[in-house]
Amino acid sequence: MILFKETQQFKRWWIWIGLTAINGIFVYAIIQQLFFHKPFGNTPVSDTNLLLLSFIPLSLLVFVFSIKLETSISDDGICYRFYPFQFNTTWVEWEDLADAHLREFNALYEYGGWGIRVGNSKNNRAVTTSTSGNIGLQLEFKNGSRLLIGTTKPKEIKQVLNKLKEQGKIGWKV
Repeated sequence: MILFKETQQFKRWWIWIGLTAINGIFVYAIIQQLFFHKPFGNTPVSDTNLLLLSFIPLSLLVFVFSIKLETSISDDGICYRFYPFQFNTTWVEWEDLADAHLREFNALYEYGGWGIRVGNSKNNRAVTTSTSGNIGLQLEFKNGSRLLIGTTKPKEIKQVLNKLKEQGKIGWKV
């Protein structure tokens, strides 16, 4: 039974403004060159090349828009997927964990940014989006490795963790 579910998307306003502006320039160039027959720029490319080149920023916009971190917590464990970098969902069973808790983190300082990241050692990984804020679910595995999953809903996760702790499913630091 799923007790918690969250989907986060990559939302940095300056990236969206930049990608939209670049796509706007290409739309303007296409309108000028194809519809008004006014060559765009000092050394204009052919109409075909202009159309082909316009797919690069458009594809980048679609790609960034498709990025999402899906996390769910159930009685049996936690699953997450960072699409489109992970096509399959990663499943973590409670019995594989030595400890887990919510904690504050700094994505840039600890992991060098957002996404699927490696921290100061190969055994310290993170999966975050730019909207994750600074609170994450820290999973500590029995083999010594750690995984931080960013969240925008720490209060909801805390409630779920407390419920699971009360049921004796997991022994968590909450």
